[in-house]
Amino acid sequence: MKTETKLFSIESLVRKELLTYKPYTPGEQPGLSTTTIKLNTNENPYSPSPKIREAVDKVLETGVLRKYPNYHGRKLQELVAKDYHLDPDQILVTNGSDEALRLLFQALIGPGDVVVAPDPTYSFYPVLTEQMMVGATYKAIPLKSDLHFDFESLEKEQGKLLCFAHPNAPTGVEEPKEKLLNLVKNFSGIVLSDEAYIDFTEPNSSLISEIQNHPNLVVSRTFSKSYALAGLRVGYLVGSLEVISWIRKLKDSYNVGILEQVVAEASYADKEYFLEKRTLVIEEREKLKKDLESLGFEIPKSSTNFLFCKPKLGASPESLYLRLKEKNILIRYFSTGISKDYIRITIGTKEENKKLLENIQELL
Repeated sequence: MKTETKLFSIESLVRKELLTYKPYTPGEQPGLSTTTIKLNTNENPYSPSPKIREAVDKVLETGVLRKYPNYHGRKLQELVAKDYHLDPDQILVTNGSDEALRLLFQALIGPGDVVVAPDPTYSFYPVLTEQMMVGATYKAIPLKSDLHFDFESLEKEQGKLLCFAHPNAPTGVEEPKEKLLNLVKNFSGIVLSDEAYIDFTEPNSSLISEIQNHPNLVVSRTFSKSYALAGLRVGYLVGSLEVISWIRKLKDSYNVGILEQVVAEASYADKEYFLEKRTLVIEEREKLKKDLESLGFEIPKSSTNFLFCKPKLGASPESLYLRLKEKNILIRYFSTGISKDYIRITIGTKEENKKLLENIQELL
């Protein structure tokens, strides 16, 4: 007797929340060998510290890759802690700052909880809220017309977590430190200051120095932008001993590999090279801003390694993005909210920025 074969359906097995889930949309990533000018994902245009080669060679020569990495990334913890006068255990080393964010959300967000954020800000926050798959609510508070946070509205909100990029993305705008700290002080839950771009603004702008005074404050950092290590995936989360100890319970056993740890350590310790390349990015940012403004673009003051640009009247941001793409120049276009009127341009090298300008002049 012939038995009937049952049809397999994965849709009947996965969680129902996944059926309507919309994942994060990253910027386009051309092949590594491409000649495309890539100004769409805020990567550093310069190579990372040359001192990482010696650190990697040492790892390979000693054969320690056969062993598991340090569970905590202890040396990196200690380097960061020394700069900010913290206990190393206040620092959670992670697989990029995105893992830090995911662990934070996982530790906090449960059924019915509310995540509050300005809008627009880092577009991963609403995705993370949905990824928890617990029916949490993401409440977006629109920016003011000048692209600054609406602090009056934000201060009225209640929730489990308030998160923002500082300086903000995709706008590049930095908020006054005292206003951010007042928001932290008056929010009933945890506040995340996501400082992926903090190194491109004025010194002492980070909120890390305020963690000891605000037990509900956590700060995330990354090596992807200012340290030119986006392909490596190393970040960290900073908070009180109590907060970080709870979040650490959720991390993978060996979440950051030996090579990642030693490369990040060497890069972090090479402060002279770091400052040199940081200065170059800032100088190019200001020059590119001035050149684009001469072509009729409206651009808010940027404290990041990118510019949020509104083309001159009559020019379509989406069309400009698509036409530049045809010329092998990638920039970023977001099609929703106030962002639909802008394009975001990562600061490239002097040569890349020059070619970008030449092509924009032809297209306008």
